[in-house]
Amino acid sequence: MKKKILFLNFPWKALYIRDYYCSKISKGNYINAPIDLVMQSWVLNTWEFDLHLIDGIVEKKSPEKILKEIRLYNPDIIIWLIWSASLDEDKIFLKRLLEQNYEVLLSWDILITEADKFMLEFPKLKWVITNFIWRWVYHYLKWEYDQMDAIIIRQWSEIKRYPEKKDRFFSVNIPAHNLFIKKKYRMPFVRKYPFATTIMTYGCPFKCSFCIMSKLGYQERTVEEMVTELDKLKELWVKEILFLDQTLWINRINFKKLLHVMIEKKYNFWRFWFSRVDVMDKETMLLMKRAWCHTIRFWVESWNEFILKTYGKWYTLDIIKSWIKTAKEAWMNLLWTFILWLPEETFAMAKETIKFSKELGLDFASFNFAVPRYGTDLRAEAQEKWLIDDSIETMDQSGNTIVMWSRHMTMQEIEKIRKLAIREFYLRPQYIISRIRKIKSRTEFKENVANAILLFKNTFF
Repeated sequence: MKKKILFLNFPWKALYIRDYYCSKISKGNYINAPIDLVMQSWVLNTWEFDLHLIDGIVEKKSPEKILKEIRLYNPDIIIWLIWSASLDEDKIFLKRLLEQNYEVLLSWDILITEADKFMLEFPKLKWVITNFIWRWVYHYLKWEYDQMDAIIIRQWSEIKRYPEKKDRFFSVNIPAHNLFIKKKYRMPFVRKYPFATTIMTYGCPFKCSFCIMSKLGYQERTVEEMVTELDKLKELWVKEILFLDQTLWINRINFKKLLHVMIEKKYNFWRFWFSRVDVMDKETMLLMKRAWCHTIRFWVESWNEFILKTYGKWYTLDIIKSWIKTAKEAWMNLLWTFILWLPEETFAMAKETIKFSKELGLDFASFNFAVPRYGTDLRAEAQEKWLIDDSIETMDQSGNTIVMWSRHMTMQEIEKIRKLAIREFYLRPQYIISRIRKIKSRTEFKENVANAILLFKNTFF
């Protein structure tokens, strides 16, 4: 009999986005397939296992209904995302699952550094994962302990760590995309459904002090393997793909090779990507457009070069502005992220960042708040300067919960700057007209309206 594996994303009070060690509450109506579960599904996507997905967030299911479904499916193992933004609620449900003797494997950002503490709090918890791209669970199920990596296991009274491999490349089977594309994952810039989520790289080689990604190392997949996955997505009639890589273009030779293959094979599904402005070049940008890329998300963070350098962003405003021009020449949609306050930032600096965002001609702007994630240099700085309460584990970069104090701003100013950013960027008449003109389909129009309604509701009410 096949072993039953349940991938679980548990519901609760808000539209939680739990993936890639970076949880948050959705500021609008958007939510993608959790990349942790997508990539974990590849290793078990064989004839040996029966795979099932319950995403209570996107399916809007109650906790009691989820428990009923779990009892009916009766899984051998539950692979579950538990994250900082929803921690208080997740702990309640975890306790219920463990009391019913389900074998639960957790993936969570805090577990990278605090696994021992958490496993002591939950004595029935047997194992946690510290890297979602390796074959740990397969080897565990096959009793191949000598081949396990990136996992922490309770063996009798001992908590044992199996270290991660640090190879430059990682290899995966084709993820079980058929489980995920049936769910109602959505993004404001999606033009057609279904859409899938995947990655070509893991981690990030840059050293931004507020980000956990630099602590994960950096690894890549081969172009040939990526093409095999894209062929499968085409068979599944996928219309759009979100590449959730934190920084594409690091290996420009491989990335350009992939783009040429996409053009030659005429996949004809739209794509959107994440990257940094200082790894771009015009040739690649134009090649991306030919390969049906319509949106790029850049991590910009601030208009202030002092803030950029202080927290590990070594590009200048001139570089930022030059790539705005290049992206517009390629007719790309631009989504840029900004951090409105960090320990060294003042209220006036945050206001200048908002002003800067309006001058760039962006299609979307994501305004976030720094959170002292476990394992980051920012957390170490906040502890040294007495800016956080170490006992607080729940944190959310969308600004719903502020857990780190500012050296230069009051909590009232932080709340004020959050509302000011949304109002000044999105309520400009010229922005609204421009956004409507760029919409390419009825689906995209509906997603933009839904996101606008929830963005203003979550911000102002």
